[in-house]
Amino acid sequence: MVVAAILGGGRGSRMGGEMPKQFLTLGGEAVILHSLRAFLQNARVDAVLLLVPEEYVPFTETLVRNAGLSGGKTPVTVLAGGETRGDTLLLALEYMRDTCGLADTVLITHDAARPFVTQGMIEENVAGAEICGAVNTCIPATDTVFLSDDGRFITDVPARKNVFHAQTPQTFRADELYGLIQAMPPEEFTSLTDGCSVFVKAGRPVYMARGSENNIKITFPGDLKRAEQILREKTDDE
Repeated sequence: MVVAAILGGGRGSRMGGEMPKQFLTLGGEAVILHSLRAFLQNARVDAVLLLVPEEYVPFTETLVRNAGLSGGKTPVTVLAGGETRGDTLLLALEYMRDTCGLADTVLITHDAARPFVTQGMIEENVAGAEICGAVNTCIPATDTVFLSDDGRFITDVPARKNVFHAQTPQTFRADELYGLIQAMPPEEFTSLTDGCSVFVKAGRPVYMARGSENNIKITFPGDLKRAEQILREKTDDE
C-alpha cells in the first residue's frame, strides 16, 4: 500500500500574511489543491492524508469537497498537524499505524506548498523506497556553497559536485521510518526538519530521486509570483 501525506501543518509566517501559504491562491485555487491533485492522479497512490493546522481542518475539508476531490477512488483524509515538522510526520505515521498498519506500506511525504510535483517524481520515489527504504528528491547545486561553524566566518567549501538541494517528495518504508523515529533522542526529534535526516543520522542509505528547478516551495511572497509564471508556462505547453 502507498499512502501520500501532504504536510501543511505550518502557518507560513515568512510569507507575512494571515493566511497560511498552503491556502493562498495559485491559478484560481489553493496551493495545497495543486499538490493534492498530483497525488490523486497517480495510480500507485492508494490514499492521501492532508495535515494542516488544527484550526484549518474544517476549512480544508470544505476546500477539498468544493473542488470535487473527495469521494473518489482514492480517499482523502484531513488531519490536524503538529507544532513542528517532526510532530506532523509522526502524527501521519500514527494515523497509518492505527488504520492501515505500517508493515508493507510506503509513505510518500510532500510539502503542501510545493505545487509542481510531477508524476515522474512520484513514480521514482515509490520505486526507490521499495528497494532502498528511503528516498529524497534532489537537484544538483548550481552555486558554490560555503560552510560556517559560527555564522560569521567560512570554515569549509565542499566540492560543488557533492552538494545537492533537497526537495520533496520524500518517501519511506513506513515501518522503518517509525522505528527509527521512536529510537531517536528527544532533542534530535525536536529539531527534526525532514524525514530523510532520520535515516542519515542512523547511518541508513537514502536514494536520490531527480527533482526539478520548477519544483519550488512557496515560502516568501516572491515565490508565489514565480509559481504563477511556472503555471502559465505549463498551461501554454499543454
